[in-house]
Amino acid sequence: MATIMRLTRTGRRNRPYYRIVVMDSRKRRDGRYIEKIGTYDPIKKDDNVKFSEERVQHWLGQGVQLSDTVRSILSNHGLLLKNHLNKTSFNDGIKKMELEKWEMAQAEKKKRKENSKKVKTEAKSDEKKEDDSKEESLEAKATDDSSSVEEKPVEAKSDAKDAEEKKEDSEVKEVEKKEVAPKEESNEEKDDKTNDNETEKETETEKD
Repeated sequence: MATIMRLTRTGRRNRPYYRIVVMDSRKRRDGRYIEKIGTYDPIKKDDNVKFSEERVQHWLGQGVQLSDTVRSILSNHGLLLKNHLNKTSFNDGIKKMELEKWEMAQAEKKKRKENSKKVKTEAKSDEKKEDDSKEESLEAKATDDSSSVEEKPVEAKSDAKDAEEKKEDSEVKEVEKKEVAPKEESNEEKDDKTNDNETEKETETEKD
């Protein structure tokens, strides 16, 4: 009987939860299994895998097949490396040194991941600040444009008012001129009349 180590799904809709099990490779995914050796919770970010390392090593020693997801999980936890080292003829010192190298590589990988995540968050915050500054500048420009539009009608109204006042002043001056002109003409007529009277008197005296 060919055995396989794989995941079987439990949990409810939109909240998956998996068991790590050993089962007959001919059975369906969620069918009857031989042994449960761990769990996997994809919703959690940290410490989302639990398993019995002893039972995993036992079944790996028996030549169990691995699904792709289980292979990735075991590789990330160093179990495949330990199984490989157990099959070799290295002494304990070399095995320990290899495991330490793997642990250091995993620590560096985790650190790089955290740094990249930090850089992404900083880049997003910078983009957000730039967007906010652009929005503020656009709002300030819009307020300036609205204020200038409001000032222009006021200036136009004041210009129209000045023009009307000038027109009224010119009309008043024209009326005053018309009123003064007849008076001047009447004075001239008076002068003419006095001159006529004087000439008449002179003629009379000559006759006498």
